[in-house]
Amino acid sequence: MVMPGSWTVVVPLKGGPAAKSRLGGTPALARAIAMDCLAAVLAAQQVSQVLVVTADPELAERCGAAGAVVVPQSAADGGLGGAITDGVHAAPEAPCAVLLGDLPALRPEDLDQALQAAAQALDTGPAPMVAVPDAEGSGTVLLAAATPAGLVHRFGPGSAARHRAAGAVLLDLDLPRLRRDVDTRADLEAALALGAGAHTREALARTG
Repeated sequence: MVMPGSWTVVVPLKGGPAAKSRLGGTPALARAIAMDCLAAVLAAQQVSQVLVVTADPELAERCGAAGAVVVPQSAADGGLGGAITDGVHAAPEAPCAVLLGDLPALRPEDLDQALQAAAQALDTGPAPMVAVPDAEGSGTVLLAAATPAGLVHRFGPGSAARHRAAGAVLLDLDLPRLRRDVDTRADLEAALALGAGAHTREALARTG
């Protein structure tokens, strides 16, 4: 049974000059988006520990100062999958979730609701994993399991279908701020309309 407040959340963050290249923004904007997402995760009541995986020293320092446990990425060119694997391997034997770090409109209550729904699905159903699709329905923003070993992650384009094929139940939750990841300018505009966090808004104000 998944106990309330027992979740470890792994947040992979790319950082550096190549972060959010499709967005066309600056590294400062990419870090701001990550810090807004992290602030919400750290404040969520269902979360006991946050593991941030990054190869970006500046981002690692900021995340550690905010209260996250920083897990160095074992290979800088390992990509998203490698970063997630590093974080999952560092997680304790407890309920574990992977959350994408490009959710600037996320609020703590959004994540709390999603993790409560995940816990209920894991406790009452046979599925070993649950996944929350992104706003378009094809990607994945959150993947959760009762233990780190239960996470079979397949993030990337079309990941929702791959996670379902790997045994995950897809949760079509009415949580638009959780499901609004940011890859393009249109995504960012949608996140701003939902209410992006202070870091993102300040970064945009500085760059115009």
